[in-house]
Amino acid sequence: MIPGIGGLQTLIDGWFEAGREAPRRYHATTRDGWRLALYRYGKPRGSHGTPVLLCHGMSSNRWNMDGPGRLSLARYLARKGYDIWVVELRGAGRSTRPRWWNAKQYDWRFEDYVYHDAPAALRVVLRETGAEHVHWVGHSMGGMIAYALLMGPVQSKIASAVTLASPTMSEVGHPMLDFGLPYRALLRLAPARVPVGTAARLGALWSPILHWILQRPIGELGFHEGSIDAALMRTLMLTAIDDLPASLLREFARWYETKAMSDRYEMFDFTEHLERIAAPVLVISGSKDELTPARDLEYVYEHLGSNDKAFRVIGKAEGFAHDYSHADLILGKYAPDDVYPVIFEWLERHRERTPAERARSAKLRVVRADAGS
Repeated sequence: MIPGIGGLQTLIDGWFEAGREAPRRYHATTRDGWRLALYRYGKPRGSHGTPVLLCHGMSSNRWNMDGPGRLSLARYLARKGYDIWVVELRGAGRSTRPRWWNAKQYDWRFEDYVYHDAPAALRVVLRETGAEHVHWVGHSMGGMIAYALLMGPVQSKIASAVTLASPTMSEVGHPMLDFGLPYRALLRLAPARVPVGTAARLGALWSPILHWILQRPIGELGFHEGSIDAALMRTLMLTAIDDLPASLLREFARWYETKAMSDRYEMFDFTEHLERIAAPVLVISGSKDELTPARDLEYVYEHLGSNDKAFRVIGKAEGFAHDYSHADLILGKYAPDDVYPVIFEWLERHRERTPAERARSAKLRVVRADAGS
């Protein structure tokens, strides 16, 4: 066990929160006894306050959705009038981490997020806001969780979903990952806790060198050329990466090999039941994402059962100012210009209007009718 990371995370969070308003922190408790951190960014006074829950990807935390400076989807949407909540899943950020005194283990899987963490977080958001539904925005694995949720009873609590770079593994493929497939069995020898977050924090000092050495894999699997510099890379290494369980890595490796998102018993394949999803869904892909390519996300879009769905590829060929890979859809230097507005426009079309807004719309229709008569 690597000691002190939780305390270090608290210090790092405090450092990067300096100079900007800190969100209010809540907690949700899962049925299997994990305490999850939730961050509420509130809403401007007099705004509609539609609740939106943001969910980070694998091996990340709330900084995935609340990056430095203007690279914060959470604060962007809060300024637009939304009541924004960011969840940290088990083992991430300030949520419960396995410790020798709490009997928790680094042994969870994708289903634990779906059947425990997500419902617990949704329950707190619904209770605190008094709303009947919540909009879900998930990056990478955070969007994959949305697909799974929308296949079950929780779907009645989700008004719409936005997924960014969130595959179903049907078409995911990359030579770097293919090279490692024959050695997948070696993951059984990995320690229960894979210290990727710890390594990132310790290596942040060398971010300029790493940024130069790893340009190609960073570009193909995370940030397209020009979307990240050494300073931003250092900040994200210090804040946005967390340790993860080998059990989750083994599960994703199995999915990659079989091209299917099956449960731990391999009895239910989430990929095969996308037609169950009836809620409105926006699927967003990066034009240069080699980790979760557009063809896989288009497969998701085509197989969704929803009558209200959309598929957007964010890139120059589609009329945007920049191309995007995987992580830069949320944390790239230009995401607030190209990607955040697409999410905002979707939420605006799908949120419920307040009584005051409905009254204004009715008055406007009367005025237009009178003018046309």
